[in-house]
Amino acid sequence: MKKIIWCMAIILSGGSLVQAQTAKEYKVKDGEAAADAISALHLYRYPAFQQGQVVYTNGKFSSATFNYNLLLGEVQFINAQGDTLTLGREPALISVSVGESTFLYNPEEGYAEVVADYNTLRLGRRQKLESAGTEKVGAYNQSTRASAIESKSSYLTSSGRRFNLSSGGSEVFSEKVSFYLIDESNRFHRATKSSVSRLFPNHKKEIYGYVKEHSLNLSREEDLKQLLQFCSALGA
Repeated sequence: MKKIIWCMAIILSGGSLVQAQTAKEYKVKDGEAAADAISALHLYRYPAFQQGQVVYTNGKFSSATFNYNLLLGEVQFINAQGDTLTLGREPALISVSVGESTFLYNPEEGYAEVVADYNTLRLGRRQKLESAGTEKVGAYNQSTRASAIESKSSYLTSSGRRFNLSSGGSEVFSEKVSFYLIDESNRFHRATKSSVSRLFPNHKKEIYGYVKEHSLNLSREEDLKQLLQFCSALGA
């Protein structure tokens, strides 16, 4: 009877349990272009390139149509000839607006999309398709998953084309999301409880207490927003 009740509970919970455990994956076969294997709908942050601007530290800016490439972790633009090019990582680069969104740039961390603004502090989200491992064809043509840290004689070009992947295998990519706290000097801080307390040094006790009381998971965007909203009300 207990087994029946347990099974019913899983069924009634719908697909949420399975969905929470399963990440979207994309397979790139040996010698295949990743940009071809992964559709444009999943390769880019937006389904189409958006009008935007690049802003530099000297106040200069330039306009074009941009998009964020999830595989490369880079902002790309379309030039006057219709070619898709990757925006150079210049130290003087501050931000790129893509449609209604803003991507802040840090030479060490790359780009982060601003998802919340608290005046003196902004919350940035970095999305990227990263290798989750390789799948090799084993006995009876069955795929076997190997660790992402396995040594591989392969690499991706700036266009996302893969060369010399392990013979007969596929590279598996899944989306990784990271969050950053971005201060007024455009410095990127990994979004952790300790980094939040460093940015609000006079309220460390309140911050730790709030996280514990509300059981916040700081790897979740909504929980981070909740904590930063609380911190912004505390003052400096």
